[in-house]
Amino acid sequence: MVKVVQKGFVLALILLAFVIGTQNPEVVNVNYLIATSQLPLATLMSVCFFIGVLIGCMVSVKVFSQLKWQNYRLKKSNRQLSPDTER
Repeated sequence: MVKVVQKGFVLALILLAFVIGTQNPEVVNVNYLIATSQLPLATLMSVCFFIGVLIGCMVSVKVFSQLKWQNYRLKKSNRQLSPDTER
């Protein structure tokens, strides 16, 4: 069930990027730190959108890995403190 939701979420993101892209065909100037270029607004918005998604995923992975590690340590200390009981 989780994999279906994940695939649906990815498909929704791709569809959203496509819809945003088709509504913005204008060419805009993009000023970088070193250079300047002209890109279609749809391309620029799609690139920024996907970069934002990637950054969000990386932050989420970092936070969840820290929480999983903390959970592991707490479970280990809980096992050490609890008396031996049969399960």
